[in-house]
Amino acid sequence: MISRFGLLPNKPLHLAAAVIGNAGSLAPHEVVVGSRAAAAERPSVGRRQMNAYAAPLVLIVAGALLVISAARLPAYTDPTWQDRFVTFTVSPENSDQLTARWYAAKAEVETPRNSRLDLGMGLVALGLTIALLFVVGQVRSLQDLSSLRSPATRRRFFVLAGLTWLSFVPAEWFWLYYTMARGDYPWWADSIAIPAFGALVVGIVGLGVVLLGVALALRGAALPVRLWSPPASGPPYFVCIGLIATAILALLVLLAGIAAAPFLVPSALFTLYLILSGRAAAAVGRRPTSRCT
Repeated sequence: MISRFGLLPNKPLHLAAAVIGNAGSLAPHEVVVGSRAAAAERPSVGRRQMNAYAAPLVLIVAGALLVISAARLPAYTDPTWQDRFVTFTVSPENSDQLTARWYAAKAEVETPRNSRLDLGMGLVALGLTIALLFVVGQVRSLQDLSSLRSPATRRRFFVLAGLTWLSFVPAEWFWLYYTMARGDYPWWADSIAIPAFGALVVGIVGLGVVLLGVALALRGAALPVRLWSPPASGPPYFVCIGLIATAILALLVLLAGIAAAPFLVPSALFTLYLILSGRAAAAVGRRPTSRCT
């Protein structure tokens, strides 16, 4: 009736009627199958959107299983191996010799327990830190990795860089206390207070160097920048080279932490992220027309 009064043309009504007619002609099982297919498609899309967290989850599970299996092993094949050193009188003259003999005897009877525990905890720490970095960077899918960005503002960059650098100090303290508590050092050796104080001094002195490096990398850059921005030619190119070399060093520290010093893994991974962010900022800052690849 509406079309008779000229309010709407007849063709859309015919198309609508055809669609309704075709829908009504579908068999019931076809409608059910179609709805099930649509329902199955929605979860698969959700899984694809969160597939970036598959790798951190695998690391966490693998590390936890390794820790559980290693915890069942004895630390030494001979639990009484240290008794031979009880009768020795330690003096400044023989301290170094006894220490060398103590470590040699320890290596002879040590099982893979502690090294596997360290590796397992390192994998768990790596998985948790990657997941935290993905949450902060709003990374959900593997496609989002290509758009991972640096901290959004200069202030955030400086604060995160300073906190990350200083976090190495308590991480080193935890590691020294943990290894001392499980008996990794001879009881007559120097106190862990000496390396702990050294870590604090390095942290305080190195903080200024770290912040100066951040200032050089961010000079002239508009944040945030993509982590994988190609390097520019010209003066920023040399900054990029230095930061890439530093990133390689941070990667080596990260790998060493995963294998033997798990408390350092979060600090090392965020350091690597910040160095890559600084490299990207230096790459896009005052970029000329030409690029080097």
